[in-house]
Amino acid sequence: MIYVIGPSHLHHRFTKVINNELATNRLFPQCRLRGMCGVPNWAMQLHSWIAEKYKKENTVVWIVSDYRFHNYEYNELINLPAGQLLYDSPNYVRNPIDKDYMTPMHTEFLVNHTLKIIDTVIAKYPNIKLIFWCLYKRTKANTTSSYPSYAWYDEIKKRYANHIIDIDNYTTPEEFNTSLICDESAHPNRAGYLVLDKMIRSINSPRV
Repeated sequence: MIYVIGPSHLHHRFTKVINNELATNRLFPQCRLRGMCGVPNWAMQLHSWIAEKYKKENTVVWIVSDYRFHNYEYNELINLPAGQLLYDSPNYVRNPIDKDYMTPMHTEFLVNHTLKIIDTVIAKYPNIKLIFWCLYKRTKANTTSSYPSYAWYDEIKKRYANHIIDIDNYTTPEEFNTSLICDESAHPNRAGYLVLDKMIRSINSPRV
């Protein structure tokens, strides 16, 4: 079994455009999708779910959220005890990004915090697969970004070359923007889910 977890991109509010294909296993066969709306990368619930599924010898795919999701938890994050990276984010319904926490200082901290988390996840779960759908939109399909350059998609895919399912192998930045998403939050449209399905199928085989 392949377990795929991510933000609202996997929530039924958006996957309803492929309900028929999901019901008949024409898309994402042998997969379980879990979408957590606006989930930040440091959410304890997210990582508990990854740990639970991974330890049962399943293949886990994590669609990494935007670095800024729950940026309003900045103050809580900087006050975490030494060595602690995760925070018990209490609410996944609120607008996930607050304009008051979008300064370069806030952004760089949240980027670095997320990268530390991803490094830790890979160390714990060396067979996990990563998809950076949000990041592809923010730093490759779009030609400008306020994220530090080391956190852009092309740099991240080099950093996590052994774990990433590379979107560049399935589309172009132009096609991504014009044909695969339905809004500026990069929620997939039907064609986008077809691409995600191909990406998941590229995994050689579940660890069973």
